[in-house]
Amino acid sequence: MRIRVAARVPAVAAIAVCGLLLTGCNDDSGAGADSASSPAPTASATAGGSAPAASPSRSAAGDGGAAAGTAVPVNKTIDDEVMGEKATVVKYVEDFQPSAAAKAKFPALADEKVVLVDVAVTASSKYYDSFGASSFYLTGMPNGIDQASTTILDDEIKAAGYPPLEDAETGKTSTGWVVFTPTKDADKLVLRYKRLAAKASDGTEITAKNFDVPLG
Repeated sequence: MRIRVAARVPAVAAIAVCGLLLTGCNDDSGAGADSASSPAPTASATAGGSAPAASPSRSAAGDGGAAAGTAVPVNKTIDDEVMGEKATVVKYVEDFQPSAAAKAKFPALADEKVVLVDVAVTASSKYYDSFGASSFYLTGMPNGIDQASTTILDDEIKAAGYPPLEDAETGKTSTGWVVFTPTKDADKLVLRYKRLAAKASDGTEITAKNFDVPLG
């Protein structure tokens, strides 16, 4: 779940935190909170991605290390004009192979595949907020369940040349990779950015909305 911290700002009242200062602002995807500042121009997401330093290779797997997999270009943009957040889905890797050590540490990986998605995100300049991996979910067939991103393999993917996505703070841009571990039979994968419902103290309602980008 994304957690946003309310901030004190002059002249404009802040958006309250769902579940703390408001009731009835949860949606099916979980609750979130936003805090408002004076409107300012929204920065644009960069189109470039965080490519590995070398061409993807599986050679490391034979030594017990992670295998990098193959990057597939996407280059699609999400533009949430209500929140002022933007994201560019640059590319993804569906066949990243964790190391033997990671599989031993996380036995569930035996029944899962590791999907990496390279995104450039720009946090809102309209509201105090951070924008990062926790804003994204992966859904796919046959179950169609939204799966949250995970950080358990961040050290591993970084060592393989895929720097994890760091949170972008208000008005800033960050680029990196987000990790998901769907079941091995999952296909028709869709990256989903979830805007969480919130309410400004002036009565403005921000409704929940999903933004989907098919992968492949």
